Amino acid sequence: MSNEFIGQNVIVLVQKSFLTHLLIFCMVLTGCTAERPTVPVEKVSEAPEPAPKAETAVTPSSKGALPEESLSFLMEPKLKRTDLPEPTDEQIAQAENLVMGACSRCHSPLPADALPKAAWEKVILSMAEMTGPWDQPPPTPEELAIALYWYEKEAPESLEVVRHPAEEELQFEVIGLTPRGLEKERIPAVSDIMLLKGERGVPQGILISELRSRRLMAIPYGPIDSGALRPFMGPVDFNYPAAISHGDYNNDRRLDIFVASLGGMNPTDEEKGGVSYILSEDGGWRTVSVPVNLGRACDIDVADLDLDGDTDMVVCAFGFRGPGKLLWLKNIQDQFVVKTLDERDGFVAAILDDVDDDEDDDIIALLSQEHEVLIQFTNEGDGSFTMKELLRLPHAAWGSSDLMRVDIDRDGDRDLLLVNGDTLDDHTPKPVHGVRWLERVGKEFVGFHEILLLPGCERAAVGDLDGDGDYDVVGAAFMPQIPSEEWGQWDSLVWAENLGDSKAWDVKTLEVGNPVHSAVHLDDLDRDGNMDIVTGNYVWIRGKGEDQIRRDYLTVWKGQPRP
Repeated sequence: MSNEFIGQNVIVLVQKSFLTHLLIFCMVLTGCTAERPTVPVEKVSEAPEPAPKAETAVTPSSKGALPEESLSFLMEPKLKRTDLPEPTDEQIAQAENLVMGACSRCHSPLPADALPKAAWEKVILSMAEMTGPWDQPPPTPEELAIALYWYEKEAPESLEVVRHPAEEELQFEVIGLTPRGLEKERIPAVSDIMLLKGERGVPQGILISELRSRRLMAIPYGPIDSGALRPFMGPVDFNYPAAISHGDYNNDRRLDIFVASLGGMNPTDEEKGGVSYILSEDGGWRTVSVPVNLGRACDIDVADLDLDGDTDMVVCAFGFRGPGKLLWLKNIQDQFVVKTLDERDGFVAAILDDVDDDEDDDIIALLSQEHEVLIQFTNEGDGSFTMKELLRLPHAAWGSSDLMRVDIDRDGDRDLLLVNGDTLDDHTPKPVHGVRWLERVGKEFVGFHEILLLPGCERAAVGDLDGDGDYDVVGAAFMPQIPSEEWGQWDSLVWAENLGDSKAWDVKTLEVGNPVHSAVHLDDLDRDGNMDIVTGNYVWIRGKGEDQIRRDYLTVWKGQPRP
């Protein structure tokens, strides 16, 4: 889920040469880090020393006050174009080969048309200020000048604006929701929405995580109004909750809730993040904080990975310039040992599923940043995992943002949906952004199919929106850093109608000009037989027309009966 609360990741270099400096030019676009070896996960033979449990975290957040958010990592670079010399003829003649050769050392060469001409100056000049933390010599003005010359020469003036025709058959009533008591905090920062299940997995409504209030919120099934949206468990501070998931922690056949927390709104290298779980008990819920220090935890999924009878966790800890990692939190008698599955920065999503049908759960993780790769960690059953690359995406500016498992073609196995639409690194909506799916056939994933294109598509949801018996897909755009006066040129919510075989789709626009949807969910909230769309909103005001910006925490597109 790369966004403001995930932040940006930048460069670690391993060589000091002219080509290495040019490599940095390509890296900065998405925050490249050098390849680091995967650390093997070894079987734990002895339990660790018990650590104290922290139960029932009930620290209230400050009402009426918003956490300070710095935009320092988006500031204009100190270095200016006028500080650079003109490239020599010899440098110009070698520029393309040098840039492409250097980029290939880290990732597939970044094409010049990944960004419009006007964007390259800020990207390249910002790079000069991002090498210090790794004790690398900064690029020289001459090297910057060569890179800037080549990318501006080859880049297009603008990128294609992808738009879809308006939906004319489906009808919705649009309802904005803000929890009562939080009206003073009307700058929402919703991070996740999931189906809330009770005993025996019976759906009860939806659960929402929200960053600025640091709360979880819920809507039970029934009438859709602001009175229905209320804080979950009261004023519990979840330390900037970024992602939520379900699982049975204590094997009592009740679904518990797991929370991954960032520990702060702004990007940081500090290990301020963490995880907690909420136990479903007679009479209510009880929160337990896991006593581990993590980087900015942005995703979580749970299962008994080592088949020892308890619930383990897999966490994506997204850093700034580190410490981003893919982690396995091994449960040993309710104490957790942190195991590193992969040390690379940029993991945005991880899911657990038994891909190879051997009765243990494997891990599938989406690695963003300059890597842009989908990875399977096959569970060997003895506390170790074998890494296999499933899919390498076209280039380093792809902007991967989410991963979902769903049987999209309804053939009895769960396929993978991949979403790409991150714009927070380079502030550029791209025509390649959208939703695609990777088809599962037996124990393998084959065939990469396009569903919809949507610049800035941060999240997607799956459900039968039109009631014809197959799965449709809704894509939501999240581009809060784009000045609000420019929002009108972008679709902000679209749906792809499944034409029957999950290989052909008809894409229509539901909303234009409000790209602040950081989460999306499909459900029949009011139980009237019509599917509703719920978007979680994240507003980051940076432009004019602020009075016209929707500031509700949730926006519900209440489905209406079709004529």
